[in-house]
Amino acid sequence: MMIFSLLGPLIASVLYVIVFQKAGFRGAILAVCAAPVLGALLGRALFGAFYGGGGMAFAFLIPTVLSLAPLLVLAFMAWPPVAPSATRTSTENT
Repeated sequence: MMIFSLLGPLIASVLYVIVFQKAGFRGAILAVCAAPVLGALLGRALFGAFYGGGGMAFAFLIPTVLSLAPLLVLAFMAWPPVAPSATRTSTENT
């Protein structure tokens, strides 16, 4: 049953990788795309650990922040410069 709770974050991570690639981000910055899966795993672990001892705010806050991390990177990080388009040679006879 745990696989179903990880399916949404896994799909989100794959889609984030696609969006980051299309936006021009390359390299280590793509690691932030795994944050939703990490948030789901950490949320599951923290919920079990904090259930009996209090601290439930952290059990919900940390996975939520990790789920939003790729969106925060896209919103506030400087985007790579757009490469100038290649000059087209006209094929028209003038």
